Amino acid sequence: MKNDSPSFFHPALQEKLAAVNLELKNLQDPPAIAFSAALTHPVGVYNVDITLVYSKVISNVGRAYNPITGIFTALRNGTYYIRFTSCDNTQSHGMALDLYKNTEKINGLAKYSNGYMTYFSGGLVLQLEAGDVVYTKLPANSKLYDDGNNRTTFSGFLIFLT
Repeated sequence: MKNDSPSFFHPALQEKLAAVNLELKNLQDPPAIAFSAALTHPVGVYNVDITLVYSKVISNVGRAYNPITGIFTALRNGTYYIRFTSCDNTQSHGMALDLYKNTEKINGLAKYSNGYMTYFSGGLVLQLEAGDVVYTKLPANSKLYDDGNNRTTFSGFLIFLT
């Protein structure tokens, strides 16, 4: 039987050495964290901002995206790429989407459709700590469209650990 730490080490030192070895392994082979999800139907118009829930999970490697709440939670300290694409096809209301990190709005886009399928996309590189959350909100009096063809999506992935 192979033992990675010499038996003459004190048990506390053996435990510390095992933790350091695990951290080194994680740095050499970072965990895979990536997700993409889509709306499945039109949303809006509401008189208050609402957190969007992208219930159609396309991928959820690492299970950091919650399709019940619409929230992505960083599993590790790292640099992440977060992206969204939005669609609408009405002339009566504007389409808009806000991106949040924890409780801070960090990006907001809006556009009026001309009655045809109209899209906009946004993306940011974010420094996240383990436990930070990222999500999108539909601002009050706005509307988005999806019909099951993944027209309005929310995605992200870990670029590297920090």
